Amino acid sequence: MSEAVDQMANRATTKAKLNRLSQVDAPASGDVLPAVPAHLDFLFSDRPLLPGEDPDQYETLLRSIVHQIRPADVIEAIWVKNITDLIREANRIRCWRRQILVQAQLQAAEDLIRPALQNADPMGLNQFMTPSANSLAAGWMAGDVEQQAQVDGLLRERGLTAENVAAHGFLLNLPSVERIDRMALLADQRRDALLREIERKREGFGQLARKVAADVFDIERTGEQ
Repeated sequence: MSEAVDQMANRATTKAKLNRLSQVDAPASGDVLPAVPAHLDFLFSDRPLLPGEDPDQYETLLRSIVHQIRPADVIEAIWVKNITDLIREANRIRCWRRQILVQAQLQAAEDLIRPALQNADPMGLNQFMTPSANSLAAGWMAGDVEQQAQVDGLLRERGLTAENVAAHGFLLNLPSVERIDRMALLADQRRDALLREIERKREGFGQLARKVAADVFDIERTGEQ
């Protein structure tokens, strides 16, 4: 529950930062790529994707962030590339988290139905006649109607449900889930730090521009006197 709240807060914070940055004056061009020096082309041509990941999704994410932030110079362009990669990394890690928990259901289901199978055949006389806990759990995960009914029945014998399987799978992988959550959080924090750097850089430039304008105004006013 707390993780979901943290993720929603992170998304809201990031969206707010991107909205603020998109409102800051920047070059009129909405596409930073042609303005990047040739020796920095590799920053945008590199796609840190794993086999099976959709390059079009990455390209859409990159273009959307470039359009919203509108990097004003090469430094901001580098930061935008890093921000894009960190967002993609955090999403990938959270996807792995879901996959790990799904895969954990197989081991969890097997663990929870094995005692019921053993109670039904304590001497192991029918071990070659009845399906194993592993095969039943695999069928249950695959959606086999007959095996799902068998597994649900074995779970009921122990006063358990599919929710208990999910909880047991979570506990089996809790250390891995905690590490994954920390990795995703670190990626989010690095992303937000870069967004703050862009904000500070632009704020500093705005303050300098206002000071220069004020100095010029004072000089012009003194000259008029």
